[in-house]
Amino acid sequence: MHRLLAITLLTLPLPAVSAAGQPTGLLSHRAIYALRLADKDAGDLFAAVEGAMVIEWKATCDGWVSSQRMGFVAETPEGEDITFDVRFSSWESAENDRIRFTLRSFDGPHQVESYRGEARLEGPDGSGVARYREPEEVSIELPPGTVFPTEQMRRLVEAAREGRMMSQYRLFDGSGLVATSSVAAVIGGPVEVPEAVSGLTRRWPVSLAYYDLGGEDPAGEAGIPEFEISFMLDEGGVLYDVRLDYGDFALEGELEKLELLPAPDCR
Repeated sequence: MHRLLAITLLTLPLPAVSAAGQPTGLLSHRAIYALRLADKDAGDLFAAVEGAMVIEWKATCDGWVSSQRMGFVAETPEGEDITFDVRFSSWESAENDRIRFTLRSFDGPHQVESYRGEARLEGPDGSGVARYREPEEVSIELPPGTVFPTEQMRRLVEAAREGRMMSQYRLFDGSGLVATSSVAAVIGGPVEVPEAVSGLTRRWPVSLAYYDLGGEDPAGEAGIPEFEISFMLDEGGVLYDVRLDYGDFALEGELEKLELLPAPDCR
């Protein structure tokens, strides 16, 4: 169930970086989303879902820090309640070549997953290595062309601004021991909204499909995605109208509160 955290890694807004290394341009923020079941008639896994997701992202003078907690109670058709609680935190370097990450998931009071480690991109071709400390000491090679979450968002925002509709890349997100995916992105045309708490009124519809690298087709057709997410993205990196599709069920995330956080003082 660690793919519930894919949304975390998408919400790292990508600032431009000044010559001094200070992130500029996009917004540090805390966002609270109400979660509910989408397409109630689409399947019989859950009868209802109620929960919330809290995302905090802050630019620092040497990179970006983020945290997220996603929790919900799902009711089965038989009337049984199932509880999910997933917590993720990370730091990523301003050069987009290093990430530290921690993930914990719980079923009620019981911890069921724990991942902690660090990854670096060391090769000129974008290859690297991820070294885990939990749940075991293990190193995993990262293939050429790998990007981390902030670079993913930089590419999405850049593509949206330039009007490029499609993009594909390999993403490492630290969400498990098999945490590198092939991601296909489709970006629609800009939409103007009359008002926005962030102060940014231009948004783009974005759809992302995550594929298992082992199932990649050399011709570029990866088959059925493991996970899909769609949302409206503004130029500050804030997400709206989120939809998380896990195949057996889908969740909708509605932004209920947005708090803008101060930029770092890097003088």
